[in-house]
Amino acid sequence: GSRIEPLRSFRAVPSLRISKPSDNPSLPRHSSSTMAGAGAAREVEWEVPVDDQMKCTEFKPFKFVGPCLVPHCGRRMATNPHMRAFWAATLAFCLAFIGWFAFAPLLTVVRVDLGLCDNDAEVQQLPESERVAACVCKSQCKSTIGSANIAAVSFDVLTRFLLGSVIEKFGPKMTDCMLLSFGALVVSLSAAIQSGSQLIAARFFVSCLGSTFVVNQFWNSIMFS
Repeated sequence: GSRIEPLRSFRAVPSLRISKPSDNPSLPRHSSSTMAGAGAAREVEWEVPVDDQMKCTEFKPFKFVGPCLVPHCGRRMATNPHMRAFWAATLAFCLAFIGWFAFAPLLTVVRVDLGLCDNDAEVQQLPESERVAACVCKSQCKSTIGSANIAAVSFDVLTRFLLGSVIEKFGPKMTDCMLLSFGALVVSLSAAIQSGSQLIAARFFVSCLGSTFVVNQFWNSIMFS
């Protein structure tokens, strides 16, 4: 009798029954998993101070290891994703910036190799060490170089408008990877260009790397308060 009595008292109090998500149609079916995920996140022993939205509230990108100042990435990604996200975004934009503007400092050499100089016939007869200095870039040459410079920011404008939906769909990490992969392919193929029109096309498509700025800005905004 004493063993059955607690069971009877439990059945007599319906409020003690654990409800399932399907018992309350007003709640979304993923509410329990969302709450469980949020609870698990709060139980993590973060290496950095965070607010109620799990955003880091301090910014310390470097730390001292003995006398040396080294990047602060944390011991594990599970306990310090904030600083790892910062350094991943920084490295991604650094690589993107190098690929995006790789042509700019080399245009004086590229215009000679592509035969864009107005006096190209004379330049090609000179020793290779003297061609860059002898190149005369006026009407046609300047027009091609100017078009390439405009193309170097054109595709970037379009992709920045599109990236809002892409980031919401795939997240900032995957979006960064896709942009860098496409940009790396274009930069690699740029070594095979043979004319001014191909130079314009290469600089147009490689300009998508400038959109990593938008991705990394969003990435850091969701990691830091």
